[in-house]
Amino acid sequence: MSNVRIAWDFQAITGPRPTGLGMSVKLLLKAFEDHCAQHTVIPMRPNESDRPLRDVPDRLKWEQWRLPLALRGIRPRISALYSPALGAPLIAPVPVVAHVHDLIPLLFPEQFSGAAGFYWKKLLPLSWRRARIVTVSNEAVKRDIQRLLGMPAERIHVVPYYPDPSWRVLAQQQREDFLREDHQEPEDTEPVFLMLASHEARKNIELGIQALAELRSRHGLTARLVSIGGHTEHTETLRSIASELGVLEQLEMPGYLPQREIVRWLLRCRGLLFVSRYEGYGMPPQEAQSIGVPVVLSDIPCHKEVYADRGRISQLNVELQFAPPMVDVGNHRRLADYMHRLATDQPWRELLGRHGIAYSGTFSSRRTATALQEAFEDALR
Repeated sequence: MSNVRIAWDFQAITGPRPTGLGMSVKLLLKAFEDHCAQHTVIPMRPNESDRPLRDVPDRLKWEQWRLPLALRGIRPRISALYSPALGAPLIAPVPVVAHVHDLIPLLFPEQFSGAAGFYWKKLLPLSWRRARIVTVSNEAVKRDIQRLLGMPAERIHVVPYYPDPSWRVLAQQQREDFLREDHQEPEDTEPVFLMLASHEARKNIELGIQALAELRSRHGLTARLVSIGGHTEHTETLRSIASELGVLEQLEMPGYLPQREIVRWLLRCRGLLFVSRYEGYGMPPQEAQSIGVPVVLSDIPCHKEVYADRGRISQLNVELQFAPPMVDVGNHRRLADYMHRLATDQPWRELLGRHGIAYSGTFSSRRTATALQEAFEDALR
């Protein structure tokens, strides 16, 4: 494939604060622009002011009317459309490649109702089926699409994400700043554990709270849990659980924080706990691993595919050929055991940190770009 013009739907990266999905779209775009410079990316922006699409009617108007109309007016003519987030046009003047980040609408349909339910549960999957090719970030999502949408494997291409290099840059800067300081910050009197997720039931933050209480009652260790992410109606439920278990004072929920502050918390914590009940990928653990922070994951299919891939593990030095610790989504006792070891076993913690840096290095923007180009080539055959 040489010198093709690919239109990209930019709806997921409009606005001042992209979501996790938006950040993954930015990584896909950067990889393609960096390593496939012979091709041309045509940005398709919903509006000149980069205002985020407000609601389902706004999104429908863009995806099913304004975007297809805009595609017809582009000259020279484009080769294909890439819809890397949410819905794709049902009818388009060029081949459509759609990216499916996750299948939350089909796996958790109770979260969607009314007009929003129609969009998320009916129209969105239909737009994926109508696309010439679908891209996904890992084999677990590919299997779900085959099972739930009945799509053949040959129409689904795995395009892996990769760690955002800006996390490593920020971590290095903060480490250098720390070494240059005349006086060091005092160490935390209590070990700190971090959770990076919005406050929704699927993210399973309550398991971290339960493990925090278990850590104190069974291991005699008092720790702090910092849950960074957007507050929702579920936030009060989490506070109630912490209060009932007697650990409310050990729980901090600062809401959204800028990337620099998140990196600061990552560098001072004993480990990142990422124990979601379902994920399409789960970027925070990869970002944490890339800067040497240990992670504990839930043993869901996505995490096994992304973080325990045997082929990638085999590329590492022998002493690092293992997967990160994983727990069942309901096993707070096991999670507390891992938290205790992270807090008290420094050699193990450092080994996990070295493993994470090495393992995250098996992902690269070049490999992402190559996989994406292969998907476009298939769509244009």
